[in-house]
Amino acid sequence: MKKISTPALALGLLAAALPAVAHHSFQAEYDREKPLKLTGKLTKVLSDNPHGWIYIDAKNENGRIVNWALELPSPNVLRRNGFDRDIYQTLIAAGEDVTITAYAAKDGSKHGWAGGLTRADGTTVINLGEIPHQGGGNRGRGPQ
Repeated sequence: MKKISTPALALGLLAAALPAVAHHSFQAEYDREKPLKLTGKLTKVLSDNPHGWIYIDAKNENGRIVNWALELPSPNVLRRNGFDRDIYQTLIAAGEDVTITAYAAKDGSKHGWAGGLTRADGTTVINLGEIPHQGGGNRGRGPQ
């Protein structure tokens, strides 16, 4: 019987655990009881795997501009929902005000999970109102 060295075993276990560590749970990071409605201008869009990000400059209750980072589903999920990245570039270039519904981060930082994006004329660009599925067959829905 061939023995496996301790460092090789440790490295193998670490490599197997990395995908689980890299993916976080919605419930662990975001609060479904703290919906946000942010209106402002998009400043940047990253459509990376496993999750994309959109950034918006929105006024807070004191009228001060605050930059928010909002997490998106993977690019594949967005494409399956009929959404393509070109609309983001159009909105950024035009400087158009948009409204984003989101769920706030539990740690109070200026980031959240994007629930939907609507243009100034009321046109829904994308509706992501569903909270990401975390297993167990119970899919919660966010505010509509």
